[in-house]
Amino acid sequence: MISFLHKFSAILFYIFGIIFFIAYLLFRNTIFSPWPEIVLSICDLPLILSGMLYGGSSLYLSIKNPKQKSKALLLGVTIPLIIIFLMLIIMNFWKIIQ
Repeated sequence: MISFLHKFSAILFYIFGIIFFIAYLLFRNTIFSPWPEIVLSICDLPLILSGMLYGGSSLYLSIKNPKQKSKALLLGVTIPLIIIFLMLIIMNFWKIIQ
């Protein structure tokens, strides 16, 4: 399951990264005026989420023993990532919350 999540989040990370990069280039050169700004405001959290999933699953797969499953290690990797992602969501929507 973790290896599937690792591969799937890598694909999503690369797709969102390419979309974000192209939208940024279009935004800086003022091509297709409103659309790159919309894409940049929508794609930031999915890009961060897929990057955190990819990084967290990479960390878990590199540290764990291949013959054993460790729930403590899984929680030790997952809980800080969830806290960081929630903080990023709060910072992203701070204008709306305030």
